[in-house]
Amino acid sequence: MRLCKSLSILLLSLVSAACAFQQHNIVEESYRGLPYHAPTTKAPPTGVTKVSASKLKELLSHDNKLLLIDVYGAIFREESLDFDGAWLVSTPRKNITGSVWLPNVGKETLKPIIKMYFANNLKELTNNDKHKKLVFYCIEDCWMAWNAAKRAHEWGYTNVLWFREGVDGWKDINGPLEDSDPVNLPVNE
Repeated sequence: MRLCKSLSILLLSLVSAACAFQQHNIVEESYRGLPYHAPTTKAPPTGVTKVSASKLKELLSHDNKLLLIDVYGAIFREESLDFDGAWLVSTPRKNITGSVWLPNVGKETLKPIIKMYFANNLKELTNNDKHKKLVFYCIEDCWMAWNAAKRAHEWGYTNVLWFREGVDGWKDINGPLEDSDPVNLPVNE
């Protein structure tokens, strides 16, 4: 009888632990907020593929149709919407050659203007092809790249890659970098 009771308690404990683990994994799939520059999970968001620096270099050597999207943050100024739509960039940014820089699209919650900016730029850059291969990155251990990849996948893009090491990992393998300017925000008419 004691053995049955002990086994029942053990089984109940295991079921509780499994439920807690499952709930923990669901929480991990939520968008991540501040601080964005913090150790990231090694696992990509559900439906997204993680790519290493060496694999990305290999892909770029034979697939010039990859769309590289740098999501590194910049300062959003509401008043820029009334002028040229330029972001405030405090230091020059170098990103992987051929990339497009869409700042702040990987924040936990997007302001409506940033959500529209991200969605419209993805449509334009992919020519509305939801199967185009997209690679999201930032700097190493940046949750904004993880968030942006997750969001793109949730919007129906089916070939989304997350480059966790970002510009830092690219530098480590002597990958080419170029000066970059962010794509301007849409201006008020």
